[in-house]
This record gives sequence, structure tokens and C-alpha cells, in this order.
Amino acid sequence: MSSATTAASPTRGEQTVTRILEGALELLNRTDGAAVTTNHIAAHLRMSPGNLYYHFRNREEIVRAIFPRIVAEALAATAPPTASQLTAHEFGERHLQGVRTLWRYRFYQRRLQTQYRGIFERLIAGGSMREPEPAEDLARLVADSTLIWANWIPHLIALRPSRDITRRDVVESALHSFLVVAPFLARRFAADTRRVIESHGARST
Repeated sequence: MSSATTAASPTRGEQTVTRILEGALELLNRTDGAAVTTNHIAAHLRMSPGNLYYHFRNREEIVRAIFPRIVAEALAATAPPTASQLTAHEFGERHLQGVRTLWRYRFYQRRLQTQYRGIFERLIAGGSMREPEPAEDLARLVADSTLIWANWIPHLIALRPSRDITRRDVVESALHSFLVVAPFLARRFAADTRRVIESHGARST
């Protein structure tokens, strides 16, 4: 076997890491993914917890290791074609790859909403925010706020493709997201929060 072939072959440790990440991704994408622990992942892979801990100390390390894959797969769908002309076949494949990436890492959107809900629950417990009525509206409030938060910049890019996105646009995005939850916040808390966001707009160029 040549040295080039040997260098290209993943080591046993690299193979184990890949197996852990793939197994974790499968569990995290399930509806109960927020409750998945390292022990669940180890059991799913029929691996001893000690073997998993040798590569990853906790669930957060596993999740952080998945993020570069999200970036790599998303960028691959939009990378410049190697040939001078993009064929219809490749163009179709790229569309599928982009959507497949969103599907393959769907746990991330769910994770974002779970953590954002945790912030709202902390504000409610501390008296800075009133609980929506009925209680089920809290989930809708989280969904609406994160939807604006995550999609405002792409929305602007679609509306004005010939203009750069500025720092002021980022501030506007934060304001739109904030305004969804503002009516539920204590008046003083809401005013102070808005002042913080708008102060960044004042510094924008």
C-alpha cells in the first residue's frame, strides 16, 4: 500500500468519531432530541460510555463537532462549479443538496427554539415578562420571534440584491424580533432592552 493511500485512509479513531457524530445526529433529529444524553448516544451505538467519553466529554462537544459539517455541506451546495458550464443535472443536484442539508441538521432549529424558550421562561420566573395566555401561546411566541430573527437578513437580501447589508440592518432585524415579544415584557424592562438595541443603531454607519 502506498503512503498516499495510507494517508487518505481514516484512522480507527477518526472512524469512531464519525460513527459517534452520525449516531448523535440521528438521535438529535428525533422529536425528543432535546432530551438525548451521551449515555443515550452510547447505547444507540452499542458502545461503552467510556469509549464515547474518550472522544467527547459531553453532549455539547458532540454538537459543536457537528457544526463544521453543517457549514461544509451548505457551502458545497453553492460552491463554484468545476466546469465552465453548469449542467441541468448538477443544478438540480445542488438544489437537492441544499434542502437535504436543512433536513439533515433540522435538530439545530429545534435546539435554537428550545434555548430561546428557556430565556423566556427565565424572564417569566423573574417577573420581567408575563406568561402568555393561554400557556400554549408561549410556543407560538418563541416560533414567531425566532422565525424573524433567523430570516430577516435573508429577507432583505431577497428584496434588495444590489445593496449591501449594513450594521443598521442587523439592528433592524433585532428590533423586529424584539417587537414580537415586547408586549409581554414589563414596561421598564422592555424600554431598557429597546434602548440597548437602538444604541447599536446609533453607532452604525
